[in-house]
Amino acid sequence: MKKEFLLFIAICFSFFIKAEDNLFKKGTDFYDSGNYQMAIAYFDSLISSGTISSEIHYNKGNCYFKLDSLALAIVEYERGLNINPKDLDIVYNLKICNDLIIDDVNQLPELFYKQWFSNVFNTISIYNWQILIIISLILLIISLIATKIKTNNNLKIFNTFLSIIISISLTIYFIGNFTEKNNIQAIVKENVVNIRSAPSAESSVQFTIHSGTKVVIIDAVENWFNISITDGRKGWAQQTSVIEI
Repeated sequence: MKKEFLLFIAICFSFFIKAEDNLFKKGTDFYDSGNYQMAIAYFDSLISSGTISSEIHYNKGNCYFKLDSLALAIVEYERGLNINPKDLDIVYNLKICNDLIIDDVNQLPELFYKQWFSNVFNTISIYNWQILIIISLILLIISLIATKIKTNNNLKIFNTFLSIIISISLTIYFIGNFTEKNNIQAIVKENVVNIRSAPSAESSVQFTIHSGTKVVIIDAVENWFNISITDGRKGWAQQTSVIEI
């Protein structure tokens, strides 16, 4: 009975993987034939089904780039990088897009320890941090059980090493996850957006930004976002003018 159940699970899983592969292939086929809207529809189906893949966002971003939707292309490339920060194809395409946007915003220098932590956290994606922690915990549990059965100094050293790895990984993961959740980024999707001094269409215009520029959402009031850009300037923009990454 147990073998039959496992076989059933394996068959279901293989069908699921095959269905995903078929959707992805159809999407790439439509892209190759120049039907970018249909390709986007297939990539959206994969994302809606819960598939997490930087490759899907990369290909979807390419579709938007071909359709001259620069802001939407940047959104997809950024989402892909959130999954796989080391994807060089996405990094390259995102650089091309950023070179095409109108706004040339200077970036304020980041405190060295914040930059160091950001570099460490982004060495792998948040999903891979989760996998690393889970695998380390499983190995630690197995090793602890083995130590109970047979005392071994090497196993004790291994347990200590794993405990340190788990502690460091958990610390980096939780701090990084907290920072990400409190650092909501978005991309300007409208051609021209007036950033105002207050969440009101009657308030004065502080400055103007354009399609493709990245902003950080600080707060939200009704249908307005309080946003900041990399040079430190802040103000209010209508929520419909940006897309959250």
